Amino acid sequence: MSTETLEIYRKALNFNVIARYDPKIKQLLFHTPHATVYKWGDDNWNKLEYQGVLAIYLRDVGDKEAILPEVSSYDDTITGQQSEANTPHVLTGHDIYNYGLIIMNRINPDNFSLAIAPNSVLNKRKLFAPNREEELEPMKVEVRDDLVMIKTLKKEVYGIWVHTPEDRQNIYELIKYLLENEPTDSFT
Repeated sequence: MSTETLEIYRKALNFNVIARYDPKIKQLLFHTPHATVYKWGDDNWNKLEYQGVLAIYLRDVGDKEAILPEVSSYDDTITGQQSEANTPHVLTGHDIYNYGLIIMNRINPDNFSLAIAPNSVLNKRKLFAPNREEELEPMKVEVRDDLVMIKTLKKEVYGIWVHTPEDRQNIYELIKYLLENEPTDSFT
């Protein structure tokens, strides 16, 4: 089997696995075989129990006014929430998330995922924090040392460690591009 054929097979397999967790996946934009997740808290990085294939993908949000399943609190609207026991996390709230990042976990059955909303979408929709007076801050991304650091809409900071420096730089540049540019329906 050629290297090109093997790569096509890997992409198709990753796409199909991600579709089980996010049926709105439209196109796989990037994947790398090994990543580890850290979360910033108490002035240091805490390693989380997520390691595995990292993928960034385009989502089919279609109807811009689409509402994801109802939730009981604001905390459930930006990141995933756990539904029934042993089922995947699902996105909720207004479906403004044009892109997704997932780490398909090799350590345990729970995967790590982040919804990515371009800053232009936040600016146009004037999304507000729970008190309805302050607008949500846009997501941010930067590279420092060996981590791609991502600040979410909920102001949580995650560090993604990727084995190869080239992939780390590619992830940073792709997320930065996705955040700073208008959403698109496809990449060629």
